[in-house]
Amino acid sequence: MAETKKATIYIYLADGPVPAGLLSVNSDGRYTSSEFVYGNLYLERPDAVPVDPVQLPLPAAGQSDVVQTPADFPVFNGIRDASPDKWGRYLLDKKYPGLGLDEFDYIAASGHDRVGALAFGASPHSGVGIWDTNKFVYRETRYFDLAQIQRAVDSAEDPDDPDDPDFKRFLEYVPSLGGARPKATVQWDGRLCLAKFSLSNDSYNVCQAEYAAMLLAGRCGIDIPRVYLTNVFERRVFIVERFDRQDIGSEDPRRTPFHSSLTMTGSHESDYMRHSYLDIVSAISRFSSQPDRDREELYRRLVFNVFCNNNDDHMRNHGFLYDGNGAWNLSKAYDIVPFPQSGEVYHQALHFGDLGREASIQNLLSGAPSFGLNQSEANNVIDEVREGVRNWDEFFLEHEASEEDITSLRGCFRQL
Repeated sequence: MAETKKATIYIYLADGPVPAGLLSVNSDGRYTSSEFVYGNLYLERPDAVPVDPVQLPLPAAGQSDVVQTPADFPVFNGIRDASPDKWGRYLLDKKYPGLGLDEFDYIAASGHDRVGALAFGASPHSGVGIWDTNKFVYRETRYFDLAQIQRAVDSAEDPDDPDDPDFKRFLEYVPSLGGARPKATVQWDGRLCLAKFSLSNDSYNVCQAEYAAMLLAGRCGIDIPRVYLTNVFERRVFIVERFDRQDIGSEDPRRTPFHSSLTMTGSHESDYMRHSYLDIVSAISRFSSQPDRDREELYRRLVFNVFCNNNDDHMRNHGFLYDGNGAWNLSKAYDIVPFPQSGEVYHQALHFGDLGREASIQNLLSGAPSFGLNQSEANNVIDEVREGVRNWDEFFLEHEASEEDITSLRGCFRQL
């Protein structure tokens, strides 16, 4: 049976959450599409920010029309960015068992810690709320400590313990951040951070690998946020500063609008085999206030990904932060994780040169002109990264990796 669910989309600006427009999600059980219309009062604001810079650019004040999602898009990319992925959706399915949640439910029922500056409510006058599958309700922002979250993660992995009190409390919070792994927003070292947790079935020490790889990326000249590593119940927890939050000491930290490269390129998630770094370069050229810097930074990240076999560098693992006056600049790097493999053929998730996705120096050099780099400049970046990852194993050992970790990751770092 066809059903339409509606929500007012809010955007956090300097003076707090502001209603930006009305979202309608239409579903008949097989096909989902959406409509959005900006509010005219919002368009009159000089600080208005688009909900989606590509699919929902800001029209002139007084000229707002209803916009429909392109074919085969259930929701607009910019709104989907504010929705949870595998882990958050798993928790929502646990919270509302048997209801068969739809795309609207997943987006609107998540917690207040969603990435970027979007939020949802019942009306332009209701304020921000959380969808309980029937209506929007008010819920305070809450941060759990690491031990509580780790116990909740352990309980989520254990189907014999669905009534664990920590897990039930965690379900009331429901982290809304993307990604497949367990994660939650925490306060750490006086900062608002994202904590990522180990799983019992991890084939290698993922949290340790991401921590050391991020620091190694920083040594190679890549722009990274602050990162930390700690233990909870003898399991590693990786902690990374949230770069989409400012004024952390305030009661409600200021939120910076963020969108994934999937949104900034207008791409469809199912077309992943055609996605390319060059699409991101085009988005940089179109939106960035510092395009030369961002193109070189993106190329450096690509080179590092090739050297450490971070082959999960898909469109959602690159992002843009709003810089004001319509500009969106490349965000700090995130989700850099070496991936062990036994085969001899190495590929990235995105195309970037004449050889497609092949992770090789030849392909890196062939793609360099698209990033605005000549061969000499590209070789300089490659040489700097090569030197930065030299003796990576010693670097990892200095940053709390074990010999077992080094053995697991040795196939990631090739001599190129």
